[in-house]
Amino acid sequence: MLNIGIFAQAAPAAAPVAGTEALGGSMGSILMMLGIFVIFYLVLILPESRKRKKLQKEISELKAGDKVLTAGGIHGTVDFIGEKTLYIKSLDAKFEVAKESVTAVRK
Repeated sequence: MLNIGIFAQAAPAAAPVAGTEALGGSMGSILMMLGIFVIFYLVLILPESRKRKKLQKEISELKAGDKVLTAGGIHGTVDFIGEKTLYIKSLDAKFEVAKESVTAVRK
């Protein structure tokens, strides 16, 4: 029986040329991590930040008669605006909710 393992020997590794370190070293991994962070920021954080700022602006500009949606799922019309709360009319009911619970403003 012939042992094939004798013939399948690995070729000796080539000696690196002086001054040519692999880019996959520490600098390459730092650049890759930085690139992933930039992509993460552009895709996830920046759009959410813009959306939050737009909603905060809309909430600060609320007036009586605007239609809103709360985090609890209540659709209603703004009846009165307090310092930290809103009074919302929905059919025959009237609710007092925090301004932070408003998730959408429909004018």
